[in-house]
Amino acid sequence: MTAAVATAAPPAPRRRRRRTTDMQTRRDRLLSVNLALPSILLLGAAQLYPLVQGILYSFQKGKTTNPSQGWVGLRNYETVFNSSDFWGAVRFSVVFAIGAVVVSYLLGLGLALLLVRDIPMRGFLRVGFIVPWVIPGIVAMTSWRWMMQDQNGAVNIVLGWFGVDPIFFFNDPKWAAVATIVVKAWRSFPFMLVSLMATLQSLDDVLNEAAVIDGANKWQTFWHITFPQIVPMSAILWVLMTIWSVNDYETPYLLTLGAKTTRNLMIYSFDEGIYHQLGVGSASAVITLSVLGVLAYFMLKLQKKAAEQ
Repeated sequence: MTAAVATAAPPAPRRRRRRTTDMQTRRDRLLSVNLALPSILLLGAAQLYPLVQGILYSFQKGKTTNPSQGWVGLRNYETVFNSSDFWGAVRFSVVFAIGAVVVSYLLGLGLALLLVRDIPMRGFLRVGFIVPWVIPGIVAMTSWRWMMQDQNGAVNIVLGWFGVDPIFFFNDPKWAAVATIVVKAWRSFPFMLVSLMATLQSLDDVLNEAAVIDGANKWQTFWHITFPQIVPMSAILWVLMTIWSVNDYETPYLLTLGAKTTRNLMIYSFDEGIYHQLGVGSASAVITLSVLGVLAYFMLKLQKKAAEQ
């Protein structure tokens, strides 16, 4: 009996050491929270105050010089939903987002599949394709406007070499929309490229090698083996790029100088809030924020699902 008790006695110091370690961990966490709390409160207030103020303005009548002229309830939202300009901005935002996502994803995926291979000058090409992502917006838009200007622009000069008549991109609403989507895709595909290239490099080649042994060609290997493995990351990229496209102000505004046919929800909300009625612009911004919130929720769900796989 005594020997048994003596043999069982040593575990007690381990429990004490474990308890001491747990207490130290809690102290470290508490210290980390206390150190970060001032910054969290400051940044939270800087983000929360404009959000709450904007929501309050959406229920009031006023202008930028005198924002609070009286409570009008849901009247501003009724004005927004009855506005043809708002629905025009919604249509363009949808077309703009879908076009930008599709074109930038296909371009990024094609280049990612090329650059994960061992090809000459791969490092130089990787750096070069990231350039559109880092160029300041005002510089990029000014350059594209110069290249697309009338018949003397660089784009029309190149089209003329193939016998194509000049395209007046900024005079035709349809071509203005196409130009905006192309430029947005040009600015966005490097993000798709980097993300997809990292995803492709993390895949195991065993399945691809097995498919080749079974007689599958390159397209069958990609469609049935590679693509299903990158779908989780691709879904996150689709949602994230949709959010960025809906929330993009500078690309359509700087490229077309605020043309009515290429106004998205961001431009519509800004113009209404600054130049017309602040409440109407705030209501439009709240509606846009709600849509972006739903998209962000789905993106988080997709991220969680991808992490579990």
